[in-house]
Amino acid sequence: MSAIRVLDYDISNKIAAGEVVENSSSVVKELIENAIDAGATSLTVEIQNGGISYIRVTDNGSGIEADDVKTAFLRHATSKISTAADLERISTLGFRGEALSSIAAVSRIKIMTKTKHGEGVLVELDAGRVTKEEACGCPDGTTVEVYDLFYNTPARMKFLKSDRTETARVTDIVERLVLGNPNISIKYIADGRDRLFFGGDGSIQSCVYSIYGREYARLSTPVSRSENGITVSGLAGKAEASRGNRGFQSFFVNGRYVKNRALTYAVESAYENALMVGRFPFFVIHIEIPFDMVDINVHPSKQEVKFANEKAVCDEVYRAVKSALATGADDIRRAFLQSPNRVLQNPSFSTANRFGVASALNEPLNLIDSAFMTAIAQTPPEQPKKENTSYKIIGQLFKTYIIVELEDRIVLIDQHAAHERMIFERLKKSLTEKTPFSQILLSPVAVTLSPGEYAVFKENLNIFSDLGFETEDFGNNSVLVRQIPADVAESEIKALLCELIEKIDKPGGAMPEGFEDMLEMIACKAAIKGNQSLGEEEVIALIDEVLNEGGVSTCPHGRPLMLEITRHEIEKMFKRIV
Repeated sequence: MSAIRVLDYDISNKIAAGEVVENSSSVVKELIENAIDAGATSLTVEIQNGGISYIRVTDNGSGIEADDVKTAFLRHATSKISTAADLERISTLGFRGEALSSIAAVSRIKIMTKTKHGEGVLVELDAGRVTKEEACGCPDGTTVEVYDLFYNTPARMKFLKSDRTETARVTDIVERLVLGNPNISIKYIADGRDRLFFGGDGSIQSCVYSIYGREYARLSTPVSRSENGITVSGLAGKAEASRGNRGFQSFFVNGRYVKNRALTYAVESAYENALMVGRFPFFVIHIEIPFDMVDINVHPSKQEVKFANEKAVCDEVYRAVKSALATGADDIRRAFLQSPNRVLQNPSFSTANRFGVASALNEPLNLIDSAFMTAIAQTPPEQPKKENTSYKIIGQLFKTYIIVELEDRIVLIDQHAAHERMIFERLKKSLTEKTPFSQILLSPVAVTLSPGEYAVFKENLNIFSDLGFETEDFGNNSVLVRQIPADVAESEIKALLCELIEKIDKPGGAMPEGFEDMLEMIACKAAIKGNQSLGEEEVIALIDEVLNEGGVSTCPHGRPLMLEITRHEIEKMFKRIV
């Protein structure tokens, strides 16, 4: 008996479908791209249970001729290419003719479609086989409904994530397609709730406002450059809009959302020396390039591309973003110089810490803060009585380390790491005892979130309450923050809230095991920073807390809180002893 056989129709269809349809977001992506290729100017996306039980995409595009509907569900049936030469100049988002057949193979599907001058038709399929075909009344365009995704492929079904995770994936792909098509009106509904609406006014800034909120739209600089047949446009976020990951970075090549490491490196290089380590820029970049200079037939997802001259494309992207950032900085300088309230004389600026101890910014840089030493000399603090603890404060080194003489040794305390650890321990204790360690704001702070962030926030209000937040709905994807974890600065509220939402939204992020990571985030944001002058009371309070906290030697991230040098080691260094 022959060991090699041709697979039957059902098996081969399911294998082919697995390459295109990974999850519900793959289905939504393919259906939206088909609608865009059909010339749609308005479309609605609706899902239930993460898109596993139900997906519907409705568009006002050109529709499909009644005689072509069944053919459209055959493998490699397409109207977008006809010869091998067409693969070298693909101008549409779809072209392989695999999407509809792959979706139909692993679901139950219904399509209603009508062309401008034709009649409406309804076709239903079950696992790729037509079960119903009849004329119907429907508006111009196409509506595709997908039911019970992967119902006939249990092996694929068991690898799907929770409904919330799958919804987040669909939300992400819808948002990317909005950013890539600012001329198309898109409405997105998940589990009966409106999650996103964009009117299609053609403005990328409006897209950003609809998806990421007012702050990201405000903190973005237009990008525009056209050289050597390559046009680069879009928005580049200012440093204040940076994030802790690359989740808010989007590239579009000829309208197609793509991922490309070389392009990412080009943009991030333009931000060199403008962002802190561990921060990543926000941007939406559109690249228009001749179709024959880019190959999109690389991966089934069509999100990977190859350029005929990758270096030239990356160079143009780098120059475009670099120029945009420089222009944004020049605008700030120009506004300052033209301000009628600008002070022309040379003032003496000063800043005060939280305890009212001032330090002049125009003082010469000293190894040990002289203002701090003078304050100690003039008003020696009354040290609380402690058992077996007697220390002398030497000063603050580099505005980052506190030097303490303790018995027969010198102790260098990292002020940020030490304060971070102390806050972390207090937060852990308050969480265990269900007594949030928080502070009420004198003036509530409004925070605008993206639709995705807002949805995650609303679903996890109990977690934020346990962490010490008190908020209320402020409308239009905004929340009003009235209470925050203690010691967190007002300027850190938006960044902290977004990072916590991002953490919760990750698989397992909302589990009890993930709470410790969230407490670390809060402690890090709330802690005294390096290169920050401290007042006398702050230094004393921090030293007392560190020295009285037994068994703690590192910050929550594992860095040491303090280093010790004994008198014996110092005398050996100076050769006073052998």
